[in-house]
Amino acid sequence: MTLPLSPDAQRACLLALGNAADAVGFAVPLAQYSQQQALHVIDAVIHAYERQQHQHSRALRGLPPLDDFEDDDIPFDDGRDATTADSHRCVTPASNH
Repeated sequence: MTLPLSPDAQRACLLALGNAADAVGFAVPLAQYSQQQALHVIDAVIHAYERQQHQHSRALRGLPPLDDFEDDDIPFDDGRDATTADSHRCVTPASNH
């Protein structure tokens, strides 16, 4: 079953498509895109759709929207902010010389 795109998802996908097509060049017909260029366009549109769906899901759960930096999958993020992280730095023990 295919679900219709919400107007917000449509706008996000169109913006991503336009940006990706602009990077290739609007004068280049779609039939002349290289495989890499076509995959870039597809990836951009899918990423925009997934991000919009994630934003919608967050809104339904009462969570704030993600900005361009914030991500739920930040590697090595232990949930501490920089000031807390600094207090847990590894310190090399002094030698007994």
